[in-house]
Amino acid sequence: MKAGSRLEKILEKGLFAVTGELGPPKGNNIEVIKKKADLLRGYVDAVNVTDNQTAIVRMSSIATSSHLVGIGLEP
Repeated sequence: MKAGSRLEKILEKGLFAVTGELGPPKGNNIEVIKKKADLLRGYVDAVNVTDNQTAIVRMSSIATSSHLVGIGLEP
C-alpha cells in the first residue's frame, strides 16, 4: 500500500532522508508546536512525534501530528 508521502517518495528514489523529533507540549498551546515546527522546517523530510515523552502527560501525538499537517510538515 502506497501512502504517497514525501518521505516515501524520497526513500523510493534511494535518496538520503532526514527526520526530526518533536515532543508535544505539556498543555494545549498550539503556538509551542508552531515554534518547534519552525525549527525543523526546511531541514527535515518528516517528523517523528513522540508519545508520552518522559512519562509526563502531554498533548496527544495524534493531535500534534494533525497540527503539523496543517502547517505543512509531514509527521
